[in-house]
Amino acid sequence: MSADLLSIGKSGLFTSKKSMATTSHNIANANTEGFSRQEVRTKNGITINEGNYTMGTGVDIQSIKRNHDDLVEKKLNNSITQHKFNEERTNQLGHIEEIFNEVNSEGMNKILNRFFNSFRELSNRPEDETVRSLVRENAKIVVEDFKRVQKGIDHTRNSINKKITLIVDDINHLSKSISKLNREIAANEVGGGEANDLRDQRDNALRQLAEHMPVKAYYDDQNRFVVNVEGLGTLVSGDIEQELVVGNRLDENESNQQKPHLEIFFKSRTADPISSRFRTGNLGALFKSRNEDLAAVESQLDELAYSLSHSTNAIHRKGFANKPVPVDQATGLPMPGLANGPVTGIDFFNAPISKKRAAEYIKLSDNVLADVNNIATALNPNSPGDNRVAIAISRLQHEKIMGEGSTTLEEHYLKTVGNVGMQMSKTKIDTEQSGGILAQAKSIKERISGVSLDEETANMVKYQNAYEASAKVIRASDEMFKAVLGIMN
Repeated sequence: MSADLLSIGKSGLFTSKKSMATTSHNIANANTEGFSRQEVRTKNGITINEGNYTMGTGVDIQSIKRNHDDLVEKKLNNSITQHKFNEERTNQLGHIEEIFNEVNSEGMNKILNRFFNSFRELSNRPEDETVRSLVRENAKIVVEDFKRVQKGIDHTRNSINKKITLIVDDINHLSKSISKLNREIAANEVGGGEANDLRDQRDNALRQLAEHMPVKAYYDDQNRFVVNVEGLGTLVSGDIEQELVVGNRLDENESNQQKPHLEIFFKSRTADPISSRFRTGNLGALFKSRNEDLAAVESQLDELAYSLSHSTNAIHRKGFANKPVPVDQATGLPMPGLANGPVTGIDFFNAPISKKRAAEYIKLSDNVLADVNNIATALNPNSPGDNRVAIAISRLQHEKIMGEGSTTLEEHYLKTVGNVGMQMSKTKIDTEQSGGILAQAKSIKERISGVSLDEETANMVKYQNAYEASAKVIRASDEMFKAVLGIMN
């Protein structure tokens, strides 16, 4: 009988000790990111029959399980992915907005207005060389501002590309960590052991992956832990991971002026870019910002520079420079070829050949840079008071020469800036909403898996009392055994 009591007391003692150790582990990791509360699950020992009685044999430790819910974890990962997409896109749209920020209260809209106003001033004083110099200087400022905005676009694109490269490195690191954890978990559990902490580490790595792209984790028919990326395929299968690489690619149908885009590939298939398959998460936001938002702004800016330069040149070439033009006495027709330098057919801008990268390549023509008198104001030669060319150019400000005759230069520019602002406002609202959903998902997970110090402290007292009680059972069993031995002696 005492031997049975000794076994029962021993099982209770060991169970209480393990329960206290688990509770201590929970308390120690109360502030550890991604830690799931663990608990010792017990079952009563097998029963035995003694005569007409059925006797218990104590308690056995069934397992040490972590409080975890796969559906809650899946919802949390989805919430993280969507929120990171909105958060990153808000961040990148903010950078695009900064490109158009006015410097010293003189944004491109005001600079263009001042450029056309200087032509109006020149139409009032076509012979004034000071006003001509003012026109040229304002034109230089227009060109410089186009280049400033284009430089800002290029800088934003380069920043996005660098961030994509860093994220790909992080994805590869996380993939290798998950495959390594898969091996360690399998090795620990193959003999019936527990790997709760390793599973928490794997879940934490999966949540970090979810920041970059939409992931789904499951066990396949061979009981391998698989990480699948939506629209992309398997990234990790058991202890095998697929590595991603970045590289530049230029479409064959693009001109040489088009700068190549950074693309993502599987290391095993570098001929097939997979960038377009990332729709959400940090990567989805970066590609959308670069390939859609930034590309749209750049295209609209190029169209503005192209239309401004070609429309101005089309009028300016019809005029005559402010210099004497030889005239045929018999016909009364001008003979530009006999003049000292060009007098008509002069370009005001050195206009880009195509709209692609027009904002980068626009500049003043060499003739205008060399001599302000090459700025044409007259429609007829040797006509000092003729200002029709200057007036015609100044009127371009309000003529609908953009979008196949649907908008003016000013309306086109304001629409470009307005679209960015509108997208920014919408994305901010989306970010706030997804942030609320994420906070709710985290709260649900915390209620299920989080550590309550008050509850764990109460458990510690309970297990300590149980330990002391089991120890008393052992002492009582020992005393009974000694008494029996004393009787026998």
